[in-house]
This record gives sequence, C-alpha cells and structure tokens, in this order.
Amino acid sequence: MNKNIPIIESKGLNKDGVITAKTIFESRNIEKLPKHIDTAVILFDPSPSDMILKDCTLLFNFVAAASVLKQYIYKDKIVVAFSPLGGPASGGLIEELIAFGIKRFIACGSSGLIGHFNTERFLVVTKAIRDEGLSYHYLEPGIYVDTDQELNELIKNELDKKNIKYDEGITWTTDAFYKETKERIEIRRNQGAIAVEMECASMAAVCKFRKFPFSQLLYFSDIVNHEGWSNFLDSRGSIKEKINQIVIDVACKI
Repeated sequence: MNKNIPIIESKGLNKDGVITAKTIFESRNIEKLPKHIDTAVILFDPSPSDMILKDCTLLFNFVAAASVLKQYIYKDKIVVAFSPLGGPASGGLIEELIAFGIKRFIACGSSGLIGHFNTERFLVVTKAIRDEGLSYHYLEPGIYVDTDQELNELIKNELDKKNIKYDEGITWTTDAFYKETKERIEIRRNQGAIAVEMECASMAAVCKFRKFPFSQLLYFSDIVNHEGWSNFLDSRGSIKEKINQIVIDVACKI
C-alpha cells in the first residue's frame, strides 16, 4: 500500500500539533478544574433536560464553527459536556476538557442498529471500527480502537446495581452517514459491528493517545439493514432522557 496516502501517514503521529488546547488555555489564563472533578460525561444533545440543568453551573462554551454548546459542572462532582455530532468536534472537545484537567471520559449517544441486538438494551462498547478520519491522526492505522476495559467494568457494575439491561459489543464509527451502503454494512457486520455512529472511534483514539480512560454507552435510535432504514424509533426521545440521567448518576459514583 502506498505510504504517501495522507490518512495512513505515520510521520509526526506521536507529536503534539502546533496548536494545542493546553497552550491556548495557558495563554488565556484559563483556570483548571478543582482536582476532585476529574470525570466528564459527554452527551450528544442540543437540548439538555431541565432535570439535568437544575444541578449544573456553567464551565465554558465549546465553539465548533457554527455550533456553540455550553459545558457544565454537575453538582460539583463531574463535568457534563455536550458535543456536536461528528468525530472532529467530539475529539476537539475532549482535548479541551483534558486542558481543564479531566482525566476520565464516559460518552453516551444514539446509534443505528446494524447487527442482531435487543433495541431496548444499552450497548457498552468494547471497541470501535475506525471508518472515520480523526483517529488516524492520533494512532497508527488499524481496524479497531479499544475502549477502556477497567472503566467499562466500573460502569457495568453500576448498571447491574440499577438493574439496567445492557450487553457489550463493537460499534462502527463512520463519517459518511449517507454512504452506509448494503455492502459496507455487511463488511462491518462481519467485523463484529452491532451499532453504527459517528464519534466513538475518534474519541477513543484521542483518549488512548493522551493516556486517559474512555468508555462509550450507546442506545438505538434507528435500524439500518439490508431491507433499508427504519426511520427513527418512537422510543428515541424517552430512551435518550433515561440513559442521559443514568450515565450521569453512574459517573458520579465511580
């Protein structure tokens, strides 16, 4: 394979960029978080519920081009972060949260179901298929990037205590949601994928490069298979509200 293809170049891969969140924050005298706030929950939700917001104080505004999303401290325990869709935005948000002092990340978002799975259960992601771009700027080329096994176990223990039904498995992270072709779906299913979404591999790669644990929980908003697209499931809204609060509660306890 031609090593000059940009996406698989490895020169400079183990170095920081010319621009870093850390140097930007230092130049602006932005204060770090207190040391006891070391965990962030990352949600993909432009309209946080009042139940969550009532216990939040503003930390900063994350700017991703036309998207400006508020990031919060929740009950003086954790950061509740809200990310735009897509790997570049979510990866950049993690870099900025690291600059604030965050050392552990739990993401929670919706996904499409492409494998055989009960849509009423949550998926604890074990690894993500790297069919996106950002991870190749952080890690050597490869099919998968793992989530953090130790953090996954802590999350599963808390889910068990709450009698929350879940299973573990692989997700397919892609940049091209309008190019989830039947042929590509079959390839990813053969690689073990149950779900498809747009951020997990990117976020996991940033955290692996920076040496911080990362876990991802997914719920299912739609079904994508050879028969076509299900449209969004009626349960999407209620599931989102439920799992967002569950993940925040879990993060406060681990």
